[in-house]
Amino acid sequence: MQNQSSQIFRLGTLLIDGVLLIALFVAIGLWRFDDLRISNPEYYNYYLQLLVLTLVSWYAAGRWSGMFTYTSGLEHRNVTANVLRGALAQMAILAIIVVGLKGYYYSRLFLGSYFALLYGTALIYRLIFVQFLRNQMAKGKWQRTYIVSGKHSSSESLIELTTLRPELGWKYQGTVKASDLQNHLGESQDLICAYSPSTQEYSLAQNYAASNGMRFRFLPDMGSHYAGELFLESLEGIPLFSARKEPLSNWSNKLIKRIFDILFSFLLILVLLSWLLPILAILLLLTGVGNPLFIQRREGLEGTTFSVLKLRTMRSDSTSNALQRWMRKTGVDELPQLLNVLFGQMSLVGPRPHTEGDGAQYASKIGNYKVRHWAKPGLTGLAQTRGLRGGDSAANEQLLEARIRADIYYVEHWSVLLDLRILIETLVRTLFAPSSLHQK
Repeated sequence: MQNQSSQIFRLGTLLIDGVLLIALFVAIGLWRFDDLRISNPEYYNYYLQLLVLTLVSWYAAGRWSGMFTYTSGLEHRNVTANVLRGALAQMAILAIIVVGLKGYYYSRLFLGSYFALLYGTALIYRLIFVQFLRNQMAKGKWQRTYIVSGKHSSSESLIELTTLRPELGWKYQGTVKASDLQNHLGESQDLICAYSPSTQEYSLAQNYAASNGMRFRFLPDMGSHYAGELFLESLEGIPLFSARKEPLSNWSNKLIKRIFDILFSFLLILVLLSWLLPILAILLLLTGVGNPLFIQRREGLEGTTFSVLKLRTMRSDSTSNALQRWMRKTGVDELPQLLNVLFGQMSLVGPRPHTEGDGAQYASKIGNYKVRHWAKPGLTGLAQTRGLRGGDSAANEQLLEARIRADIYYVEHWSVLLDLRILIETLVRTLFAPSSLHQK
């Protein structure tokens, strides 16, 4: 998308959001309270402060999360993720500030109705907006025009992609050798260079772009079979490319996940573990299992080891009674690890922690196994919701590979929505279809 068009749509979104924030606040306020200026002037002042804080926090969180940014190739999933990040950031800001403003003055019905409508409406109109933009770019409008200087497999893939998918907002206008650029008569906005930065051709292409007011972009040759992504970091001006996305390397994402873990693990310990653990321990004692609890060493974040507490599901003679088999089938024996989550050694969602011996064995079979150590191990995970859990998947190399692939996908695509989806799916499967948690 052209920069001018992008700025126009950005400005339009900023204005629409401002109108939406104020209009919804007024409308829901009248529905809930009639006219506070007459019925309760003190409350009116507090709600006026809340409106100002909501406006400021919305624009601050929106700028941080990218809610107002429109770029070529923007997709609906990106819009949804940006709005979710912005909403979470705004709620965190307001939760801290409103407490200091005597938050008990604010109606929970008002707050719930207002923010639910605000976030829902903001997301829906953005999705419609992006679909409209993509449709227009598919017709040839607002596209960025580019030429390619040089040629390799990645440049050919780029040309093919932008030709087949004009809705991405890029229009190919030809390939020109560096030596022939001075004779190029076209008017393109971007020059994409396929030469190595150490070559003379690269310098020629860069100088040509600068002298003609074109934006210069470098496209490295990743080979014809490369299907991943590269992510750029800078170390004192030296570019470093990473082949994997790692959302949890961002401190704000770590903080959000940690707060999520603390709140929900503490709640589950109070509501569930506080009574279920003693009952299961007593039942195990009564059935002659012996000590109902035992401790294991597991591999955690960055491969460091830690101790987990488990309910015993195997007797000393390697047999199990009906209760133990049920606990192992549903995963109830892992519930004491909620304490590990609360203390920060584990997370509610993440790759399941393996024992030291198993981890070394799996790493020798699966080359990228240790990528799963980039995230804290979880009480449940994406692999577990797909039935890839326990010794069954580990004994079969194909199932083990599928399990590790699911773990790595989680590490590279973490989001709060993904965590919630995994937790809900784990709960539903455990309650209604525990057999689906195991690979057939």
